[in-house]
Amino acid sequence: MTSFCVEAHDCPMTSCAAPAGSPCRTGRGKVAVQYHTARFRLVPALAKALNVPTPALRKPGTAWAQLLRSAAAEAEPAGHARIAGGDWQESLIE
Repeated sequence: MTSFCVEAHDCPMTSCAAPAGSPCRTGRGKVAVQYHTARFRLVPALAKALNVPTPALRKPGTAWAQLLRSAAAEAEPAGHARIAGGDWQESLIE
């Protein structure tokens, strides 16, 4: 389950840039054996972890391919509100 927490974020490594929902990749385009440190550090519960291995179901060492995003990944992030209709700036209280 830890890996899916890591995958909730895009990988900030410019050599990887795996989107949320996909495992990290190497410079040669293969699925990385471990997630990049910069990515799993985005998860507060993993801040002190030394490494987070990519689970076998992600098939480390194989050619990287973007995984399908679930409907939940497309949903509005928790804690964000959406203002229906009109200009949102009109809704601000001055």
